[in-house]
This record gives sequence, C-alpha cells and structure tokens, in this order.
Amino acid sequence: MDYSSFKTPYISNQRIRELAEKARIEFWGKEAPVDIEKILIKLKINIIPVNGLMTYIRFDSFISSDWKSVYVDNDAYFDDYKYRRVRFSMAHELGHSILHKEIYESLKIKSLEDYYSFYENVSGDQYSFLEIQANNFASYFLVPRDILIENREKLIKELKKKLEGSGHEDADLTDYIIEALAEQFNVSPGPIRIALQS
Repeated sequence: MDYSSFKTPYISNQRIRELAEKARIEFWGKEAPVDIEKILIKLKINIIPVNGLMTYIRFDSFISSDWKSVYVDNDAYFDDYKYRRVRFSMAHELGHSILHKEIYESLKIKSLEDYYSFYENVSGDQYSFLEIQANNFASYFLVPRDILIENREKLIKELKKKLEGSGHEDADLTDYIIEALAEQFNVSPGPIRIALQS
C-alpha cells in the first residue's frame, strides 16, 4: 500500500481532551491512577510484548488496524522503571483507536512489517501530527487535570510547611513535586510537566 499521500485530519486539542475525558469516565471512572491494562483487557485488546520492538521500529508500541492488539516493547514492558512509559504508550494507542479509527482501518496495518512500511513512507510532518494527537489523548486520559491540580496544591502546601522558616517557602516548588505527582498517576515525569502547562 502507498502511504506517501497520507494526510492527518485536524482535531482540536479541546476536542481531544473531551474525547479522552469521556473515554476515561466510561472505561474507568473518575479516579486516578488509571489502569490502562485493565481497560485494554476490558475492551478485548490484546497486549503483545515483542522482543526488539524499540530497536526495529524505534517506538515502544503500536496498535493493529483491526484494534485487537497493542504491541509493546518486551524489555520496556517488563522493566519496572520503563513501565510507566509503556503505560503512556498503551494509552497513546487507545487514543489512536478513538481518534483515528477510520484512518487506521484504511491503512490496513496488520503486522509489524505493515507498521514499519507506513512509518517509513508517510511524510514526517503528517506522521508527527498523528502522534501528537495520540500523545495529547494519552495525557488527558491518564492525568485528569482536576485531580492533578488538586494533588499539586496539596503537595505544594505540604512542602511549604516543611520549608517554613528556611527562606524558600515562596519559591516555585513545582519541580520538587514532579516525581511525587508522576508516582501518583503512575506515569513518567515528562507527561506531568506537560500536563501542568496545559
């Protein structure tokens, strides 16, 4: 299949947020952290660890066009440290299934080779647009903004109390709580930093 003429349809960030929040509430509820594996299992989407996936296609996950399988890098999936990143990647793939269902079905990606062919032949900017949309979905899905802000304020308040009298109470303490927030949402620090800016 010729992927060189592929164009990513525009979806506004607000619309992506609405779809992510609706999906989270439908599949999981309002609490965090969100268990993306349980959701994929509930949706009858297989999680298939693949040896060398990151080496072969330079990504740690992809979803099949029939929506039945999410392929993840085996080493990252079974590594406690990298697992938070894989969780984000699985939510990213769920985002593709919700945002790009018709597109992916038209691409007919059924194997690792098909995905690699798509990746190698689609224009870089069009592929990037597709991935940014799925990343935004994953961020809104795994890190509900209302809970994030509530948890941030609580942690800042606790930290300021600990720093009382040290002269640092008025500093911007956000950087000092990123890891704690990442643990609360079971994601890497990167998505938390981005979520706090959106």
